[in-house]
Amino acid sequence: MNNLKLDADIFGGYFSSEQIDMLSIIQCKNFNDLVTFIKYCDQINRVPDIYENLDSIDLETAKRMVFKKYQDTLVSHDSTKDESALNKFKYLGIVASDLESIIDRKHPYSEEIVTLNHHFVSRERDQLKNENLYDEMVFLESQLDNFNSIVVGSGKIYTIVNKFFRNKELEKRYDFYHVKRDLAFALRNRKQVRFHSLLVREDPNNLFEGKNKNQILEIISEYVKNTINFISEYNKNNKIIVNGKEEPQIYAIDLFNEIISFDKDKDGDYNNIWVKKYGISLKEIIETFEYAKTNKPEGVKYLYNEPFLENGDRRKKVLETISEIEVLSPGLIDTLGSQMHITIREDLNNIKNCYEDFKAFQDSTGKNVEITEFDMSLCKNDIERVFGEKPDVQPSQVYDIKKEKINEISQIINNSGVKLSGVSYWALTDGIDFNLERIRSDFLKEEKIKNSTEIPSAFGGLFSTHQNKLVSQKENIIKQEQHL
Repeated sequence: MNNLKLDADIFGGYFSSEQIDMLSIIQCKNFNDLVTFIKYCDQINRVPDIYENLDSIDLETAKRMVFKKYQDTLVSHDSTKDESALNKFKYLGIVASDLESIIDRKHPYSEEIVTLNHHFVSRERDQLKNENLYDEMVFLESQLDNFNSIVVGSGKIYTIVNKFFRNKELEKRYDFYHVKRDLAFALRNRKQVRFHSLLVREDPNNLFEGKNKNQILEIISEYVKNTINFISEYNKNNKIIVNGKEEPQIYAIDLFNEIISFDKDKDGDYNNIWVKKYGISLKEIIETFEYAKTNKPEGVKYLYNEPFLENGDRRKKVLETISEIEVLSPGLIDTLGSQMHITIREDLNNIKNCYEDFKAFQDSTGKNVEITEFDMSLCKNDIERVFGEKPDVQPSQVYDIKKEKINEISQIINNSGVKLSGVSYWALTDGIDFNLERIRSDFLKEEKIKNSTEIPSAFGGLFSTHQNKLVSQKENIIKQEQHL
């Protein structure tokens, strides 16, 4: 296991809603469990013949069949928006000519369709269409006891707010379908949850499209209010035993995620992306979160979560932003979350400087520091050295280098004196890895590879599930060459 050797109470992992669905299939103990799962899973309960032959095959075969049908509802992450939309239309049983009447709510089944549309995920991510995914997920399920926390990403604004319903239709507009399923899985498996994330940079559902600044602020404000109310009510009724003590299941909420631009502007500065994109100031953002502060759920931490804090200039801007937030709303944020998506090539001096700054920040503010999304993979340039035409690095060497690097980073963090409240991991296995997805996509666009399977791993997983597979694959190639 490629985990940092750090002393922290939280050992967490990120599980997408689709991963949780797939793990739930694997955890079905009998046919009744499996049928119940299908019935309440809007991703697959409309698939034709989904129940066919279930009672004539053994349970393991039935689970594999349902798992495959789930995979088949998704199109590849490289698919176009049109392909993704057509896949949704097919599943929902609608044709393009119906769209206007559905959006205008004149279609006889418009309400059912727009609700299902909000529940159905059309495009996969993290290699979820991989033909070996079932076995990868079986392995991951066997490792769940390593985690005491799950990062649930289904709390994002575009996952909860169904834009086809108005504010007066609260239960339909603020649709916690995915969140409820993810929380139920976490509860069954006795895990606390970090709720990710209330303010996010992405808007894939075009929730803000065509809206002015005040309308966008109103959407965010109402979403925050309804989400905080949901979490408060949920935590009253759902507790987890932690170190012999009863604690709320949702222990933390990422209030802000990636406020600062990833790149510098033409003047060499990092900026608040909400100012640049929508003309919304930090002060106006904080005002929309006043309800979250005055109605903070008991026993819950509020995080400000950012990536690439190993970059000194970006880290400086983020720490300045936290200081501004503290002035605008003292005590709103109690935890700085460092995502820590890094590559094997990360300069150790960058890590050292980063955690020295975190220690100074912690000493001066008394706030928590948490690693929220750790993974370490090969960078794009190194992939060709392992899987190119003339590789000069063996997969086994990559794993050795990664292990050594993680140990060195662990020592640096421990030596910094920073007290971490938690460490959570993003890419959990070598086969379920968004780093791999991005690298493959780039190489396909550049026509450096013809098929995504030419790059079977980016070595980014917490669990090295491809170690034996890749080593044996390389040995077989050598044997074949020797035979020739």
